[in-house]
Amino acid sequence: MNPMINDPMNPIEMYGYGCTTTKRGRALIAKIMAAKMPLTLTRTMVGSGICPEGLFPGELQDLVEPVAAATSNEPMYDGDTVHMTVEYRSDLNGGLDHGFWIREFGVFARDLDGEEVLLYYGTLGDYPQWVSAYSKTGIDTRRFPISITVGEGATVIIDYSPEAFMTAEDVSQYCVVVMLPQFLAEAQKIIDAHNADAEAHPAIQNLSAALDSRLSLLELMYNTDVSGNPFTVTFESLTGLVATGVWNATQKRLEF
Repeated sequence: MNPMINDPMNPIEMYGYGCTTTKRGRALIAKIMAAKMPLTLTRTMVGSGICPEGLFPGELQDLVEPVAAATSNEPMYDGDTVHMTVEYRSDLNGGLDHGFWIREFGVFARDLDGEEVLLYYGTLGDYPQWVSAYSKTGIDTRRFPISITVGEGATVIIDYSPEAFMTAEDVSQYCVVVMLPQFLAEAQKIIDAHNADAEAHPAIQNLSAALDSRLSLLELMYNTDVSGNPFTVTFESLTGLVATGVWNATQKRLEF
């Protein structure tokens, strides 16, 4: 299952299934925005704890019952929001030796004073997910897509190895959102450099030279006061000829 749980600023309804940015997390985001510093994510965790009844999960400063370190993909930006997927797999951390219920997960970040803060908390409420022990015949994977509002232009740095597997949908989105703009920018640089090359587009340049030559001939015929029969002479080369002027080899003519 890959539930989309995204409610970064509002309380979790009935303290059940959902996510929230914690109180300390919101304070940290405000500080890093004011200081114009990046938000550094330090780790993700999954656990089996249940938020105590009557306690708003945003008040938590750690998981209720942490079990294992998880991972994620690199965050993807959308205006003032970053999207990422928290992932736990049975092959992480040397392999899970016994199964457990995932009932909660958290994303931790580093405060400006170096202290670690629970930035984002997710609870599965009445819908926990069982993760089986690691087996060479199969890997049990659980993914939790989340969105965190960090402010326009904020940078998020992951201070751990983002080892999440990418699904076909992840790859497609990554290619469109991240790779395509980079590819188009690099392609435009190559196109601009090619267009600025004097040796580029020889066919177009030859056509332009031929048109310029014909235009010059028309200008000579109609803008020159010639009382007799106008004529022009072109030469493939000047071999055997004695002439005064500058030889325009491209347009095969003498220029005075």
